[in-house]
Amino acid sequence: MGFSLFIIAICLIVGGIAAIMSVRPNFAAEVTASLRKTEAVRKFTPKNTLFIVGPAANHQACRMQRRLLKPAIPALIRDDVIVMELYGEETPRKNGEPLDWLDPALLRHAIAAGPGFNIIYVDPDGKTQFRGEAPMLTADILRQAQIKIVVPGEPQSRARKSKVLKKLRAA
Repeated sequence: MGFSLFIIAICLIVGGIAAIMSVRPNFAAEVTASLRKTEAVRKFTPKNTLFIVGPAANHQACRMQRRLLKPAIPALIRDDVIVMELYGEETPRKNGEPLDWLDPALLRHAIAAGPGFNIIYVDPDGKTQFRGEAPMLTADILRQAQIKIVVPGEPQSRARKSKVLKKLRAA
């Protein structure tokens, strides 16, 4: 009796697969493609990440930080440093690409970012290397984060203080 039920179950399974394949001939290809796509998704880890966190993308400090950091972003990405922008309840952006599945409030809580502007660097070991509550010059970010990259257009040695830095410190 048990063996008969086993044979009937196998026949039903094979018949069901045959019925699906007759209705949707590309079903197997669709399933394998979706599985490959799912495997290709990398999980987000905050390691080796520079976070720019603010209340809104058009917030003055956020705009200034993006402007100061813009020349260094390609070099940072090339050196495997992730630049993560997190503004209010907007979709977080990893190296400019939106991460729809990542909850901005949860991420803000995980990195202990306050309600205002923050710039935070998490090193490759997962430890917070530095955090700032005001926009910073790219050279200062690289020095505090101990990232050794050369930014095009950035002077290697500065004999005089930057006007932007003076304005930042005065604010």
